[in-house]
Amino acid sequence: MPGPGNQTHFGQRTVRLDEKQSLVNDVFHSVAGRYDLMNDLMSFGLHRIWKDILVAKVRPSRTRPFSHIDVAGGTGDVAKRVAKTGGPLTEVTVVDVNGEMLQVAKKRLARRPYANRLRFIEGDAEAPTEGHLSLQMERIICV
Repeated sequence: MPGPGNQTHFGQRTVRLDEKQSLVNDVFHSVAGRYDLMNDLMSFGLHRIWKDILVAKVRPSRTRPFSHIDVAGGTGDVAKRVAKTGGPLTEVTVVDVNGEMLQVAKKRLARRPYANRLRFIEGDAEAPTEGHLSLQMERIICV
C-alpha cells in the first residue's frame, strides 16, 4: 500500500497520486459539451465577468502584433474574448490536455470573424513536448 506521501484527494476519496490525473481527465471528458453551462450554474454567471476582467487586464493590442496563450483554455471562452478585443494582428493559442474540450472550442469559434487568428493545441502544459508551446510572446500572464 502506498504511503501517505503518495496519496492525494479526489472529491471525497483518497487516491494514489499516479491515478489522479486520469480521474480528472475522465471528469472533463464527460462534461466537455456542458462545461460552460456548468460554470454558469455554479458561479451564477460570475465567471463571465471574471473573464471580462481578465481580458481587460491583458489588454490585447488593437494596432500591433499581440500573441496570447490560453493554457487550460478548455472551451475557448477566454480565447474568444482576447481575439475579439484585440485587433487583426492579435493571435491566440488555446492549449488544453482535453481534446473534447478543444473540439467544443473549435466548433463554437469556427465561424467567428477572428477564427483564422485562433490556434488549438492538445497538450499538457505541465509536461510540454519540445516546440509544442514555443511562441513569441509579448508577455506571459498566469492567472
